[in-house]
Amino acid sequence: MRNGAGWSGEMPRKSAAELEAECLRLLAMDPHSRGIKRVEIIRMYPKGTAPNWTYGALDPMPTRAGVAIAQTLIASVYGRWALAN
Repeated sequence: MRNGAGWSGEMPRKSAAELEAECLRLLAMDPHSRGIKRVEIIRMYPKGTAPNWTYGALDPMPTRAGVAIAQTLIASVYGRWALAN
């Protein structure tokens, strides 16, 4: 966690567009996932200070190796920011 407080502190928030942009920035760094141009951000919980989103579609869909890498990279974003209201 950025603030070192674990889940007891409030996570910083980003809009869906900001979360997608951060995911795409990280995905562009790996040859297996750099072709992904869209990451669908899906709200899981209405509000909260913990992770409240997941991703849906990756477009275009990468190879099996690319999906595994994308999941890891997106999880690093998921662990740092909540989806803003």
